[in-house]
Amino acid sequence: MAHADTLRRLFPAVQDQVYLNTGSYGALPTTTASVMTSTLEALLTNGRLHHSYLDSIREVQESIRELLGSLLHVPPDSIALTESTGHGLNIVLWGIPFQPGDEVIVTDVEHEAALLPVFVQRERRSVSVRLARGGRTTEEWLASVERVMSARTRLLVVSHVAHGTGQRLPIEALTKLAHDRGVLVMVDGAQGAGVDLVDLEAVDCDFYAFPGYKWLCGPDGTGALYIRPELHSLLLQTFISGASLVSHDPAYTLSGTYLTAPGAARHEHARTDLVKWRGLLESLKLLHVQAGFDFMSARIRGLTAEVYDGLLEYSGVEVTTPREARAGLIHFRVRGQRDVTALKKLFTRRNIDVKACVDTATLRVSPSFYNNSEDIRRFLNVLEEDLQLANPPKLEGASP
Repeated sequence: MAHADTLRRLFPAVQDQVYLNTGSYGALPTTTASVMTSTLEALLTNGRLHHSYLDSIREVQESIRELLGSLLHVPPDSIALTESTGHGLNIVLWGIPFQPGDEVIVTDVEHEAALLPVFVQRERRSVSVRLARGGRTTEEWLASVERVMSARTRLLVVSHVAHGTGQRLPIEALTKLAHDRGVLVMVDGAQGAGVDLVDLEAVDCDFYAFPGYKWLCGPDGTGALYIRPELHSLLLQTFISGASLVSHDPAYTLSGTYLTAPGAARHEHARTDLVKWRGLLESLKLLHVQAGFDFMSARIRGLTAEVYDGLLEYSGVEVTTPREARAGLIHFRVRGQRDVTALKKLFTRRNIDVKACVDTATLRVSPSFYNNSEDIRRFLNVLEEDLQLANPPKLEGASP
């Protein structure tokens, strides 16, 4: 507990409020804000001198790729830096050379960041979109996806963790099924990276997109895309700039020849904003060195178990996230209360941040490693005191 308490002190946002919405935005550590502030002050004082500024960005981005490679167990050059999960998903969807009639499978639990660029492929490139309706077990998921596969299927789009249910999908089994049929797999890792210990080389998916500002506690406008090394040459470049090329000059000629960067970096098209990239690097250093990815995952799993067990003590609550397939998100309903926006306001008045999921009529709780049991107790007390539900939970250490 001493380690957890020490880490908690590095996050001011969790001190005076119950911060249970990391699935939307992670809390920023003090060190990250300090690095971003000092970087901005240095740029203000010294200017953005062309070569030194670009060299600094390159060095920082290389370090970020190394740390993300360590997190995901993949080579650093298989990672392209992006602005968000959706940015990475768009790189893949526009980069695959689809032909009219090719099929893309999506599941019924996908986020708009994945669905919308798929729908645009249908409108702009005559791709057929097939819908797989999921289930609660691996067998149900495999059967659902297999039902809609055909000889024209080129890509399966699937979430690591479903944002609207909290279920960790069997991405390993789904990837194997798809690969056995010659189908590529793109994983939306927005709710997985930094929560679930995942070895992407073992998962064997082809693409994995994720943000830096949720579970990785980085600043807005940061993210990354993993591209399986064998597929670097498959993806066509939709956007390209000097940032997409090798670092030495000249990297292109007026006759139209150019040398793209090795690995996934060829899909990066903007080398700017040293402030945010230094911020992400600082957050990743904290998570890797001071917290430890193993500790983070174990801590999140323990806290979600506390939330889950506490919610089950209330007869008026229905927990919709499968217990054994959970990651960092816990979804629940209060029976007879369909207005989840109004329910969220009850928590907001108590200075507790949770998410209202209108589409599924659930509230979502997403604790991270900087939370503690007192946060969970305060959250559960709202159910008892404000909603006056029966059977209040008896948590160890809680006040009577």
